[in-house]
Amino acid sequence: MYFKKLDIIFDVPDFETDGLAVEYGFDIEGRFRGIWYDHIKKEEECILKHSIPDGLRDHFTVQLMEVNSYIPPHTDSDTLSVINFYINTSNCVTAFYDKKEGAEPHQIKNQTNGCIYSLDDLTLAPGFKAEPGDVYLLDVSKVHSVIPLDNGEIERKALCLASSTLNFEQVQELF
Repeated sequence: MYFKKLDIIFDVPDFETDGLAVEYGFDIEGRFRGIWYDHIKKEEECILKHSIPDGLRDHFTVQLMEVNSYIPPHTDSDTLSVINFYINTSNCVTAFYDKKEGAEPHQIKNQTNGCIYSLDDLTLAPGFKAEPGDVYLLDVSKVHSVIPLDNGEIERKALCLASSTLNFEQVQELF
């Protein structure tokens, strides 16, 4: 499995960001294009973290993810699984891929164990189109991308519960 839509209804909680955690992308014509994550102030008090059983909450971090462009096929750095609580989706598809034999990974600035892949090295797998209010569990150790379906500005936002210690199957068992 690559992802699973969770049967969770959520209202966007009150939260404040506390600075940039990490960004992946490029400056194009003087503007950053890509994906970035902001720390959440008082993360431990975030109501979304309470969807995780008490003893496992320390295995997750809560961050605000923002995307303002096409995100090429990649695996995430330092993260095995993530639960995205979508706020704005900007009519984008999250596509997953299988690597062809001999696929060559590449890295950009700030990537650690995550990689970027060429579409020529991949075969399209299942994907999904999230709507605001949707909650999805993603296996971000598998290659995935964000594809805008419209031209124009993208303002994709989600609150993310990310785990670097629990994989997709382990998190899925919690739900």
